[in-house]
Amino acid sequence: MQEHGQPIQNSDSQSHERIEQARIDLALLFMTDMHVGSERLYKIKRKGTALNLQFDVDGDMRWRSYKSALSWRITMLLTLTENRTVTVHEMDQPGRYRQMFPNTLLRRLQWHARPKADFPPVARFHDPHGKAVLLVTRSRFCGHAVDALHNLTDGGPVFQPLWISDITALRPMLGVGLVRDHAFSATMPVSAYLEAAGMSGRIVEEPKLASLPLTGKVTRLPVPPSSQSVAAIFRQECHHNPTLAKLQGRSIYEDYAFSRGTDGG
Repeated sequence: MQEHGQPIQNSDSQSHERIEQARIDLALLFMTDMHVGSERLYKIKRKGTALNLQFDVDGDMRWRSYKSALSWRITMLLTLTENRTVTVHEMDQPGRYRQMFPNTLLRRLQWHARPKADFPPVARFHDPHGKAVLLVTRSRFCGHAVDALHNLTDGGPVFQPLWISDITALRPMLGVGLVRDHAFSATMPVSAYLEAAGMSGRIVEEPKLASLPLTGKVTRLPVPPSSQSVAAIFRQECHHNPTLAKLQGRSIYEDYAFSRGTDGG
């Protein structure tokens, strides 16, 4: 697999590491779901809505209109199993995918996907007509997913990996049209944002973030679990792939430098 059609030349060792990281990312993505309010995205989608996708698998162009967020998960699971490459060209309305995630942003997110890092958030997305905010920190699964601190749930801020397809599906399926804040420029590390979120129960952004009495100890935010359907798909794959089974219980915090200084996990 490769990042959204960007050619990568790898040695056997690099290819093995990339596949192992993809397995970790996929396990994390299957162990949690995007919740909006108190319910999972695919449970509350508006009747008759779908996410339009244009992508290719090893150069074979495909157009799909997915009515369920689960469909893309299955597609990506199969590509990992078969070691194939998925390149996304469009999501939702024509041009919207590249407006939200241009190649320059995808490259920055990939650069931040380094072991034990604690960089400032890379991008901010918000709903111009609501209170939804997502602060994106790094990419996962070859650029098809990201880590995000967001307030989409009723239970307070959440820090979790999210499929980019789920983020873009919020507009057609729920009417939440997220846009990227082009003026966003963070200077404080993501650990500060997470500590403030745990302390205040909301997403605090700069410059207010700098005025809080932060100690450097990050509290792990509660993460909504995956649905029974998603969990069943993952368990079935774990049955055939012991490598994935060993990753159950892992969290995204373990990929950041502040993981040893966290509470609650």
